[in-house]
Order: sequence, then structure tokens, then C-alpha cells
Amino acid sequence: MLVTHLPHVRYLTGFTGSNAWLLLRKRSAVFLTDPRYREQSVREVRNAQILIVSGSSMTEALRREGLLRRLRSMAFEAGHCTYTVAQNLESALKPLHLVPLHDAVEQLRENKYPDEIHATRQAIAISEAVFADVLPFLRPGVSEIDIAAEITYRQRRLGADEDSFAPIVLFGKRSSLVHGQPSRTALRPGQAVLMDFGCRVQGYASDITRTVFCGKAPPRLRRVYDVVQKAQEKGRALAGPGIAANVLDDAVRSVIRDNGYGDRFEHGLGHGLGLEVHERPLLSWRNSAELEPGMIITIEPGIYIPGLGGVRIEDDVLITSRGADLLSTLPRDLLELDA
Repeated sequence: MLVTHLPHVRYLTGFTGSNAWLLLRKRSAVFLTDPRYREQSVREVRNAQILIVSGSSMTEALRREGLLRRLRSMAFEAGHCTYTVAQNLESALKPLHLVPLHDAVEQLRENKYPDEIHATRQAIAISEAVFADVLPFLRPGVSEIDIAAEITYRQRRLGADEDSFAPIVLFGKRSSLVHGQPSRTALRPGQAVLMDFGCRVQGYASDITRTVFCGKAPPRLRRVYDVVQKAQEKGRALAGPGIAANVLDDAVRSVIRDNGYGDRFEHGLGHGLGLEVHERPLLSWRNSAELEPGMIITIEPGIYIPGLGGVRIEDDVLITSRGADLLSTLPRDLLELDA
């Protein structure tokens, strides 16, 4: 099997660089990278022979080094291999038969080991400390970009490797943009502030969203906040081993639907969290798989009303044999900051 998706290569070998393949064979593994990572790969890669590929493509190196000799077929990650790479592999490695494989490593990564859980807890702790640090900056006149920059800077200062993703900071009407990007829009009294952010420790991500208000919350958004808070609370209470992802999604969605906002919650309830911010399991109406101990998921219902604003509350949750362990602990009650 040829592993080309970098988070999978990291999971299987420990390598943190930006260019590598891993060939898994019956009794051995070969790690391929370019000369930039000669020293780094020696320090990081475990359980694999290291092959530095210079002067040719890695596809050509597979053939030239005889790594596939006497093999009749090779699986590749169909969901992560571009069409061009697949074509090049097929052309260069004939008559080897290429077999598209889906979700093999993803399944391994769903259930986290203690060291993965520990790294995730550390990332969450950093993000929660930063949330408290940036609240005093939420005063009229500050821009979305200002707050996003503070989040990035402070997470790194507290020990994060990097952001999990570019922080989402949205004010007022712009908070209805589910994945909107920070702008130079300035904060005004009475506006919602939606902040969705996270960081990485040893590659493992945190992902937290809170919605607060600069001054008094508008009555309509206060109502929206109450509904989202109740929906999120229900999701946290029901999460545990044996519940199907789509059942959990529907239970939370029903709270929002029953309160008249069903058409304003247009994304899934959450997702798996690990080396990637969005990984298996997907918590949505599309997935009937049951949650299992060791999975780390997000629970993040939201209501988004164009022209008014949006509210999302997101927490990171570890599924255990007895239920669920809430990893993120920031307050969820409506917070109105002095304006």
C-alpha cells in the first residue's frame, strides 16, 4: 500500500515535513522524501527504511529502486491521491495493478491513543487560556483582524505549534457567515462576536467556538443564543458509545427545528478531531456509524440569520466507555461584555 496523505504519513512514522510517501509492505516499510528532509527524517521517522529521492520523482524512485519487484498489485489512497499522480503511477509502474483503497488509515485514526488525547488536551488548554486573554480586547473600534491576530500570536506564545486553522472572528451581521474570514470591520456596541479557533500541540488540534456580545445582546439574538445553548447541551448529554452519529445529529437538530430555526442550521453537528481538524467520524445525517470509545469529536450546533447575525457554540468531547468526557470547559452561558 502506498500512503501519500501527509497526516497519514505523520501518524504512521512521526514525520512532520511537507513532502513524503510511505510504502507499506508485508514485512517492512519504506519512507520516501526529498533531500531537504534528509536530517529531519533521521530524527523523526520510526519503523521504516528511509530513502532520500534526488534527481527524480518518487514514482520513478519506486520503480528504479525495485521496491515493487515481484508484486502484482499495490493499493493507493484514492481519496487523497490526485488524478495526475494516479496516472503517473499507473504509467510508470506497469504491469503493476493499482487498487484504489478508501479510509484504511482513517479507520485506524478514529480511536485515539492516550498520547494523542494528552496532546489534544494540551492544545485545548492553550486555546481556552487565549480566549480569556482576548476578551478584554473586545471593545468598540477593534477589528476582526485585530482579534484574529491576537489569537494566533497568543496561542504560539503559550506553546502551540501553530493554529489549527486560520481563526474565524466575525462581528455583527457578519457572524451569520458560517466560515467567514476576518475583515477590517470594526466592532460596535450591541454586536455579536463569533470566534472559532484552535491550535496544535504535537500536531493534534483543538477546535472551539464561542459567541459573545459587545454590550447588551439584541433581543432576537438573545433568543437565538438560548436555543443554540439548549441544543448544544442536549448533544453533550447524549454523546457516548453506541449512539449513531446521525441519531445524535437529529436529536440536537430537533431542538433547533422545534424552535423554528430548522432552516438556519445548515451544517453537520460536528466532526472528528485529531491530526486533522475535520476527520472521521462525521456527525451528520449522512453517517449512521456508532460512536466508539477513544473518538474525539466536536459538538457545534449553530443558527445563522443573514442580516442579523449568527450564534455557534462548539466543544471538544472524548467518547469513553462510560459516556463522554468534556475536554473543553469554557463557559457556555451568554456573555455580555462591557462596551
